[in-house]
Amino acid sequence: MHTRRFLPEAIREKVTNLPEYRMGAHKVAVVLRDGRVVEDVIVAWGKEIISEGGQIEISFLPEDVMDVVDRS
Repeated sequence: MHTRRFLPEAIREKVTNLPEYRMGAHKVAVVLRDGRVVEDVIVAWGKEIISEGGQIEISFLPEDVMDVVDRS
């Protein structure tokens, strides 16, 4: 079941300041609390995680995101 998955507030402004990958969407790598880096994450409107690796399901908890890196 697809539920809304929002980035932590502290990360959202950084995402919106990155170049857009597509209209309203950013392609990023997310850096997690445990140090893992997850590539090919699409974030819409600077806050909602839409997909990972082209799949709707994601392998991490949104609240574990500590940073994002532009991959557009």
